[in-house]
Amino acid sequence: MKSINYYIKKYLENRPMFMAIIRGQEAMLFQKYNKLVKGKVLDFGCGEGFFAELVFGKKRINVGLDLFNNKRVEEAKKDNIYKKISLYDGNTIPYPDNNFNTVISNCVLEHIPNIDQALKEIFRVLKPGGFFLTSVMTDQWENNLFGSKIFGKKYINYMRKTQVHFNLFSNKKWQTYFKKARFKIQSTGGYLYKKSAFYLDIFHYLSIDSLISYKLFNKWVLFSIPLLNKIKTQFIKKIIIDEDNPDKASGLFFVLKK
Repeated sequence: MKSINYYIKKYLENRPMFMAIIRGQEAMLFQKYNKLVKGKVLDFGCGEGFFAELVFGKKRINVGLDLFNNKRVEEAKKDNIYKKISLYDGNTIPYPDNNFNTVISNCVLEHIPNIDQALKEIFRVLKPGGFFLTSVMTDQWENNLFGSKIFGKKYINYMRKTQVHFNLFSNKKWQTYFKKARFKIQSTGGYLYKKSAFYLDIFHYLSIDSLISYKLFNKWVLFSIPLLNKIKTQFIKKIIIDEDNPDKASGLFFVLKK
């Protein structure tokens, strides 16, 4: 079992600081249920694959799935993170019924316009008794943003459009969607509470140097300074409040079973 320090450190060495705040927490949640990730595995909305590699390792996941127009998958291909990468149109997953033992998906479902279709397809390709592990953003996310405290609804609308959020539901509503898709909810956990969500938004803007670096050199971090990363790690650990109230969390982690 890797510690939160490990995941935060790896993100600080390779990605902007705001990603370390959220992805470190998500990595710990997926790692907690690592024993369920077995057999034939699908990563739904794989993107560049950095998160999957960090938590599960290279070639552990059979298929990374994403949209035809997502250019980030080229990084996953180049780094050989998945055994196979499949692209699709966002409607029908190009695999037969009951094909995968496990499906994982990290912060993807909130970006999908037709959530019912997506869940229907995930359920279809999952084997009976198989697990779907997913993290999602909630209706609390926008309320906890730094910018929303200052600019109110205008900022919320701007961020919703910028982050392409179609589905920011309450804990209860997310559960309703999963049950409608015939999943059995095994467990629910909250993360990214008020304080860490607030600072995550601030560090979006303080990470402008990482964005420039990526645009110019295709690397988020050009120079990693161990001492500075150590200080940042301790700060992030302080703002991650381990509360036990999913209804107030900006993010939710679900273990679902077919």
